[in-house]
Amino acid sequence: MMRTLVVLSVLSPMLLAACADRSVPPGGNATPSATAPVSSAVPPAVDGWREYPLRDGVISIEPAKWRTDTVEVPVPAGKGLEYKLTMQAGDTLVYSIGFGALADPGQMISEFHGHTRQVDGVGDLMFYAKTGGSPQSGAFTAPWDGIHGWYLKNDSPADVVVTLELAGFYELDAQ
Repeated sequence: MMRTLVVLSVLSPMLLAACADRSVPPGGNATPSATAPVSSAVPPAVDGWREYPLRDGVISIEPAKWRTDTVEVPVPAGKGLEYKLTMQAGDTLVYSIGFGALADPGQMISEFHGHTRQVDGVGDLMFYAKTGGSPQSGAFTAPWDGIHGWYLKNDSPADVVVTLELAGFYELDAQ
């Protein structure tokens, strides 16, 4: 019983944080600080249940079925390239990236980022994750309409095939 209480006391704040409103404001120009505050008010229990109002960003109903793709991206030795997806603000992507038989993960650069299209030479840019050649999996929600993807640079002496496993709402960009 005590162990269950300890686990619940640790998991409850984590679950509340994970469910926090991370919606995109009108106009789709979210920034890392643009998340709405979570109300600390606890609703009264009715028939043993506390019912919370649905917050923006908790569910997104899409007009089309989600898609999946497994993409192999060859990155030649000593070269860099971008692999891009097109997403709309609020679209979600679940991904896994692997680097094949890369001997030294430190010789690979992987930058997961997104940007808007430039208007009059100016656009918005955000880096989501900067890593080396270590596998990574995650879930991502696009903060704005635009291009989201990976810059991959192979500083090793051998060619590397990067594997992206993707699921969600996105379009593969013409490469």
